[in-house]
Amino acid sequence: MAKANSPAISTVDVQTAAQNATSFLQSLAPQIGAEIIDIRLEEVELSEDEKFWFITLGFARPVDTSFAMIQGQKQRDYKQFKIDAETGEVKAMKIRNV
Repeated sequence: MAKANSPAISTVDVQTAAQNATSFLQSLAPQIGAEIIDIRLEEVELSEDEKFWFITLGFARPVDTSFAMIQGQKQRDYKQFKIDAETGEVKAMKIRNV
């Protein structure tokens, strides 16, 4: 029997947590209002209590200025996801400033 104060044991591995974050981001592309391309895994961290994975994804999207659009320039954005380490469910998505 586990102690009440013992840390949770992560049942979702980092690959699954990252995939869940990526799928979540892609599912929100219409709400974000831009094409999301070149998604990259930037950071991963398991919380000290092992209850959550924190996954940072970077992605490119077109720049909104006329000149930049002509040049085909893209800007890179970053989002941090909080993933339940037991279920793999995305609990939060936040802007990650770098």
